[in-house]
Amino acid sequence: MSPESKRVVSRFSHLGAAAMLLVLANSLAAQEQPQRLMGFTAERAAEQLRWERVMAAVPDTATMREYHYAMTRAPHHAGTEENYRLAVYLRDLWDGFGFETEMVRYDILVPWPVDLRLRLVYPDTVELAVTEPPIPEDPDSYVEGGLPGMAAYVASGRAEGDVIYVNYGRISDYRLLDDMGVSLEGKIVLVRYGGTPGQMRGMKVREAAKRGAAGVVIYSDPEDDGYVRGDIYPNGRWRPWEGIQRGSFLDVPIYPGDPLTPFVPSIPGVERIPFEEAENVQKIPVQPISYGEALKILEHIGGDAVPTEWQGGLPLTYHLGPGPARIEIDVEYDYQERPVWNVFGKVVGAVEPEKFVLAGGHRDSWVLGARDPTSGAVSLLETARGVAAAVAAGFEPRRSIVFGSWGGEDFFLLGSTEWGEQFADELKENMVVYINRESYTSGNWSAGGNHSLEAFVIETSKDAPHPEAPTLFDAWQGQQPGEPLRLDALGSGSDYTVFLDHLGVPSLNVGYESANGIYHSLYDTYHYYQRFGDPGYRYGVAQADMVGRMVMRLANAEVLPFDFTSASAVIAGYVDELMALDEGGLLRDELRAIGAANAAMRVAATETNGVLNRLLTGGSALTDQNRPALDRVNALIMRAEREMIDERGLWRRPWYRNLVYAPGYYEGYAAKTLPGVREPMEDGAWDVARTQAGMLVEALERVTSALTEAGAAGRAASARVIS
Repeated sequence: MSPESKRVVSRFSHLGAAAMLLVLANSLAAQEQPQRLMGFTAERAAEQLRWERVMAAVPDTATMREYHYAMTRAPHHAGTEENYRLAVYLRDLWDGFGFETEMVRYDILVPWPVDLRLRLVYPDTVELAVTEPPIPEDPDSYVEGGLPGMAAYVASGRAEGDVIYVNYGRISDYRLLDDMGVSLEGKIVLVRYGGTPGQMRGMKVREAAKRGAAGVVIYSDPEDDGYVRGDIYPNGRWRPWEGIQRGSFLDVPIYPGDPLTPFVPSIPGVERIPFEEAENVQKIPVQPISYGEALKILEHIGGDAVPTEWQGGLPLTYHLGPGPARIEIDVEYDYQERPVWNVFGKVVGAVEPEKFVLAGGHRDSWVLGARDPTSGAVSLLETARGVAAAVAAGFEPRRSIVFGSWGGEDFFLLGSTEWGEQFADELKENMVVYINRESYTSGNWSAGGNHSLEAFVIETSKDAPHPEAPTLFDAWQGQQPGEPLRLDALGSGSDYTVFLDHLGVPSLNVGYESANGIYHSLYDTYHYYQRFGDPGYRYGVAQADMVGRMVMRLANAEVLPFDFTSASAVIAGYVDELMALDEGGLLRDELRAIGAANAAMRVAATETNGVLNRLLTGGSALTDQNRPALDRVNALIMRAEREMIDERGLWRRPWYRNLVYAPGYYEGYAAKTLPGVREPMEDGAWDVARTQAGMLVEALERVTSALTEAGAAGRAASARVIS
């Protein structure tokens, strides 16, 4: 007994020696109690944490800065030699880490601008800028070879018309104009980026075109992304008067990836549809501009003043139009098949090498892309370097770990979508989880994904560091005090889309983030990032640590750490939302059936959790003896998430097959939950909603069956006696 223990006994001798020794023994036992991790026995959890400490000792700010500088020296948009050079750069780094590497090429329809012109033709004639000038304080802004202020996947051609201002171009904005009797036929629509819930720019154009608009001009309003928010670059982080947000206008809720190869990969021998039949390419010309140029249009728009909530941040009263301002758009794009490269680095698993966890992000950008996406790429490189150090020291994950770099994400998910479509059967069989790691900046932690992974992410955050708090968990909880931590639902907007929405592979999108004004602009530079992104790379190192822990645990867990009780609780909340939406009771029986199926899933998940926890409590000797049974359990857990997919797909867009999560048809970025039922309810298509409700009930019943089988397999293993 230590001297301190003796003093404790003496001090409390009036309790009785026996009682005190019991208290002390319990106290010491509690101190020595090994940490439990989801999916691990106590012995394997301790070993896992030791390997994670090896990984966590590696990421450092100097190496991140070195990678970041090297990857932001030249523009590297999709299809360029410089983008290929960066793929080789990553491959060579991963080779040096000791990984198995592979590069995969797709030839995908990618538009590059030939000529972009925009002019105000009435009441004045003014050429409007579609490029950005360099900023003297930022030497990187003088770079040449980047893409101008372009709109990818829109029609080439000339359009002229009176201007109508449509606010954010949300479906609610367009419907308000419809109700007011405002026609867009033959008009040029002026629309601002943004709007909540998260709306992808292509949806703004699709709905304008449906109403007969001849063209669209889009800009970032300073109320959302400029001087109203704070100091503008180079003095602050917000978009300057000349800043233009480029972007893809692909109609992503229809399908992402190569417009000419929906459902199939763009590889040699695959039949490509004619360009004019590509549903997700916009049919009218579009031109992005800065808010400085938008002011030159807005000051000439007449008609009624806009509703109060439509007023933006420029120094004048906004008006609806139409006219008298008149605009001419004249754009030409060169649509060609261009090479898009994905590159992978792999640590081969020791027990189940065919099963793998994939952590990935993209590397292509519109110009230099120091924040989007290179910041995320260099943080992920540090995760990979840390994992490599653990492997070199003796870490042998049960399953394989793969790091991926996608090409063509900015043109909208080109490389990841084609790869997912090409290897769909293998990925559905063997891919455990996809972790998406795109750009980041110092700020709040954000995490979205399948809610069956919610408990796992929260638990892992308790061991991960944070630059300003004891742990990531503490900081995350501090962002929403008094509220339970919850993963956000994912819609689209990054490379998880094909895995989550099309294949049913559970996915996470995690990282630090804060608002900025250089998104998709010339000014997204290394110089900007050193001042306003993550000075010192402290958040990047912390992010590398958290992603490394998730990857290592998912690859090495004896039982995959999914918890479908969390998923069931979230789905129950979604059903309550649909009940409130069904004011007339037209879908009440179907919604009750969904609720009952979800409750049955929760019962099965709870029982299975208990069985598997008891099995893991039995220790590694028991799990080792029952390895075939645990392999069966893990296969069923993986199958459970896949059962949320229905091959018939969602209403209006069969490429999307996940019945729990999808990007909203009118939003593109933001998730619609239980989308097959919710969206037809919102649009009054009640027969469609009933059909989709039946599909959802069947899916939940399939999940319940898989979980019940997993519980039975685990129960049988737990009952076996070690000989």
